Amino acid sequence: MTPVVLSGDLVASRAYGADKAARVLSEVVNQVNARFSEALLVPLDVIQGDAFQGVAVAGPDALALVFRLQGGLVGRTGGRLRSRFGLGLGAIDQELANVEDPSLLTGPAFVAAAKALARARKERRQLVLQSGRPDLDAAADGTFGLVEFVWKRWSAEVWRRALRYDEVADIGTLAEELGVSYQAVHKQLHGRGVLAVRAGLAGVGALLKEVGG
Repeated sequence: MTPVVLSGDLVASRAYGADKAARVLSEVVNQVNARFSEALLVPLDVIQGDAFQGVAVAGPDALALVFRLQGGLVGRTGGRLRSRFGLGLGAIDQELANVEDPSLLTGPAFVAAAKALARARKERRQLVLQSGRPDLDAAADGTFGLVEFVWKRWSAEVWRRALRYDEVADIGTLAEELGVSYQAVHKQLHGRGVLAVRAGLAGVGALLKEVGG
């Protein structure tokens, strides 16, 4: 099994307030670690207040984790705070059991994640994958580009509904919670691209799992 390293940092944290941004990031990271504990080989760790790093099993949960983290930041800050992510697929030099500080780990996967994050900064992207497989990277680039295009048009309220749908995975349940019709919820989720984003990230996640073994 090939792990995927997730490296990321906050966008516009200074404008939001560095200390406040660091607190929000820490809270969201803790929630994500708890939700995805089975998929994380090394839990996400906040580094220097506005950055984070961890190691996940290569597969759909790695991208579901990214979705939850981004949504958590947007939901808590009304869209004023977001993150960018660099994902690196490859080998890791050390054993991962009982690792407390992922920043001390080394290996090709970390190099790939660092390069992916650097590209995200340079190109003002939110999500970049470097896997060493040109076909997979090209597929991810295209899908992530569309995902980012949709994300940038979501309000904090759309994010909250998207995250809740991610939790219940059932339009009928979400409609009942909101006190509206099934058709109204489906129309919004479809019209805002929530269903397409979910499908796109799941598709790239499936490719990650196939390549990562």
